Amino acid sequence: MSFDPLNPQFFRKLVRRTAYSRPSDTEFYAYTYFRKRYHHEIAEDCVERCVYCDAHEDEVGGREAMQIDHFRPHGLAEFEHLKDVPTNFHHSCARCNNWKRARWLSSDPSATHDGTVGFIDPFNDDRRLYFEVLPDGELRALHPVGRYLIRLLALNRPFLRLLRLRRILRAKLEEFTRTRLPIWEAAARGEGSVSREELAAETVELNRLWLLSSPTYRG
Repeated sequence: MSFDPLNPQFFRKLVRRTAYSRPSDTEFYAYTYFRKRYHHEIAEDCVERCVYCDAHEDEVGGREAMQIDHFRPHGLAEFEHLKDVPTNFHHSCARCNNWKRARWLSSDPSATHDGTVGFIDPFNDDRRLYFEVLPDGELRALHPVGRYLIRLLALNRPFLRLLRLRRILRAKLEEFTRTRLPIWEAAARGEGSVSREELAAETVELNRLWLLSSPTYRG
């Protein structure tokens, strides 16, 4: 699945494949083996993004910078049986996975949060009900659990805010170019009513958007 930097859509609803790779018998591969050989299956189901901060793997250094997180921690007795079960695996960046660790705050094993603290299962819940992305790239909580996760995982750390802002600006750049290109082409043919001054101003705006959305821009 190729990453489209011109699509700023955040926190897409995820759908798991109907079956994961397994040996010839009915058991799944051991986690360590699955992680080495079949990490791509989890990555694809998570649209190659961290399920917590929504960073695409290409934005943080590639798949080698990503990890497979046990959503329900297998170190807890009630979840030991999920150690090697791919439906408990999530694609996560190393930073979010490190901060999440083996935390599990819901007292109900079947629930991922208690309405105030806990985690959001992106395969069964819409994360856009918990967060919204503001025009400057800041993530704002729409729900107490969203507020908890922003604090726990530092989802508004400067890097992530800049990453989200770049996505937004790249989309604006694409829209600006798409809508203005026919006008520029007409002006080049001596047609239309756009003045040189207007074309110059639009060139300045185009360059501004390109600079701001560039990976080399640091603010």
